[in-house]
Amino acid sequence: MRALYCGLAATMLLVAGVGLAQEGEGEEQETRQVSGINAKTYEKFAKAQELAEAENYQGAINILNEIKNGKKKPSPAEMAQLYNFYGFIYYSQDRYTDAIKAYETVLQQPELDEGTKTNTLYTIAQLYFSMENWQQAINKLNEWLKIATNPAPEPYILIGTAYYQLEQYNRMIQPVEKAMSIARERGKPIKEQWWLLLRVAYYEGNNLSKVADILEVLVVNWPKKEYWTMLSAMYSELNKERQQLSAYASAYDQGMLVKSSEVVQMSQLYMQADAPFKAAKVLDKGITDGIVDKTAENYRLLSQAWQMAAEYDKAITPLKKAAAISNQGELDVRLANSYLNLGRHDECVSAARDGIRKGGLKRRDTAYELLGTCLYEKSQYEDAKNAFRQAAKDKRAEKRALNWVKFISSEQQRLEQLNKSIRELEQARSQPRDAA
Repeated sequence: MRALYCGLAATMLLVAGVGLAQEGEGEEQETRQVSGINAKTYEKFAKAQELAEAENYQGAINILNEIKNGKKKPSPAEMAQLYNFYGFIYYSQDRYTDAIKAYETVLQQPELDEGTKTNTLYTIAQLYFSMENWQQAINKLNEWLKIATNPAPEPYILIGTAYYQLEQYNRMIQPVEKAMSIARERGKPIKEQWWLLLRVAYYEGNNLSKVADILEVLVVNWPKKEYWTMLSAMYSELNKERQQLSAYASAYDQGMLVKSSEVVQMSQLYMQADAPFKAAKVLDKGITDGIVDKTAENYRLLSQAWQMAAEYDKAITPLKKAAAISNQGELDVRLANSYLNLGRHDECVSAARDGIRKGGLKRRDTAYELLGTCLYEKSQYEDAKNAFRQAAKDKRAEKRALNWVKFISSEQQRLEQLNKSIRELEQARSQPRDAA
């Protein structure tokens, strides 16, 4: 609105710029009309301007009313300046509707010069814009463009902005792109806000490829976090996974990702790209730096990343932390499985029992099978068989679990027979040999 105020002030000062031609020093000065305004009217305009500058708007209006209602009818030029002045004063009082009526009256004056006509039309358009009467602003700007000479980019941006406010997104594209074209022709910079308007228009039109193109421009010229993350999201929508990761990683490398969810997203993208070691490093650093929330889910994700990276020992610590936080047994069972893979059977048994005790398991039979396996490895056969019998209560695991029970029983028998044979052999060796 500062630009509009300055434009209106300049309009008002046109009045003060009207001079009086004077002849011959020492001779009777003859006053004549300049630009169609006589000396007395000029003096009244000058007085009204002084009052307006002192914010005595009513005083200024009173003088203007004297000019309008005087015995001598104002000339067309005087009427144009008169209503220009009214318009400025009304605008200064935030009386936008009255200001528009005044400027419309200016346009109705005969023999109005092109400069005044174009300036007044543009002023009316700006006033409608200030009043958020978007359609009228568009109408007046289009009317102005028909008579304007070599218009700048800004009027087209105003039109695009008005269409945005009207949610007529498809109509935004032409004026905004026209503004950009003019700027390029004149060697002027294209403003960030113009690109944002165009991005909205193409996004609402579901032209995601164009949106991505615009975001590529934005990240080069205004490398903000929101543009990098939006670009990554657009690449995702376009199934460009490599570019999606690259854009998000650019934001991460620049230190822009400072929220827990953002760092977790970075880690997940690395995992999706089969780069689990990078995923684990990112997430581990985020937790260590206090950025990533120390939740069971985030610890579980870190453990998963280390496992996918074949760093099995490193996967244990975060999984233990995740299991300790969770009140459900699922993570304890996963921890038990990790211990089994590492041959740490004592810890496997403890974790499996914790999981069963906590409950909330998707498959209790699987937990009991895991417990039974670890107990078997510890040679605790009766406890192992009991665990497999519990697993066998689920039809999905019944056959496999009972086969384990049979196998352990046969193994017990084999070991018993072996031990018996060893005992007999030891007894035989302990007996003295008969003399020859």
